[in-house]
Amino acid sequence: MIVRLIVFVAIFFIGWWLYRQFVAFKRSQSPEEVKKKASGKKEEAQESMVRCAECKTFTPRSHAIHDQEARPFCSAEHLKIFNQKH
Repeated sequence: MIVRLIVFVAIFFIGWWLYRQFVAFKRSQSPEEVKKKASGKKEEAQESMVRCAECKTFTPRSHAIHDQEARPFCSAEHLKIFNQKH
């Protein structure tokens, strides 16, 4: 009787493991990834970050505001504050 219980538990865990493997495989084959693989496009590189001259926080280069000397700022307010100080 105990042998049947052990076999049943083993079959249950093997089935559960197979189910999880199937779900993970299906997730990896989402339509977006299939399109990327089919088109052969590589993922875009991450955008570089710049440090605000006023508050020292990092901002994506495309969102930064630059002054005449090419110093980056995270907002127009920080640019204004920096110009008032200097």
